[in-house]
Amino acid sequence: MIRGDVRAPLMIETARTGKERMSSRKTILRGTATVAAAMLTAAVVVLGAAPTAQAHDELLDSTPASGERLSTAPASVSLTFSADVLTLGAVIIVVDADDRDWVTGDIAVQGGVVSAHMAEGMPADGYEVRWRVVSGDGHPISGVIPFTVGDGAPIVRQPVASDAATGPTAETNAQADSQITQEPGLARVLVVGAIGAAIAAVVVALAFFIHRRRSRTGGTDTPST
Repeated sequence: MIRGDVRAPLMIETARTGKERMSSRKTILRGTATVAAAMLTAAVVVLGAAPTAQAHDELLDSTPASGERLSTAPASVSLTFSADVLTLGAVIIVVDADDRDWVTGDIAVQGGVVSAHMAEGMPADGYEVRWRVVSGDGHPISGVIPFTVGDGAPIVRQPVASDAATGPTAETNAQADSQITQEPGLARVLVVGAIGAAIAAVVVALAFFIHRRRSRTGGTDTPST
């Protein structure tokens, strides 16, 4: 009878310990699942926002317009962008077929509008507005806008190799649409994704370590008699 009385509390204590161990295991698993779900949500948000982050400013309008033929020489040229651009790094030149620059004075930057004044005496000829600005996110964008004055012949150029030392653009030609150069942000997205995966791996490994340690501790403990 005494032996039976002693065994009964031990069985009760063992059953209680098993339930507590099972409850602890479920708590750890739930916590791990919650963390993993949060990391997955963060990754989806980052990847979903990536295209927006990569969308740099763009040229919306220009005066003269690309391919426009003017009856008289313009007094100035202006470019309108989708957002404010930086004053630092803004460049506009207006060249003829002989690469003579007709811009005079300083370039003006007011928010998203960049303008430059023209020198007097521009003859009837073909011209190119070559521009480069730095968008609000720090990425440089550039382009070429051809136009013609009077009965002049439009400039027709063959594409040439990029040479940053010869002008503000990486490539100049006579296409009707302005050429815009943008730098992709794929590398930044990949880095963010790798960091998120590493954090998730550390969290899961830590949860697994804590679970194993608790399991070993619970398995080696013996109730006192």
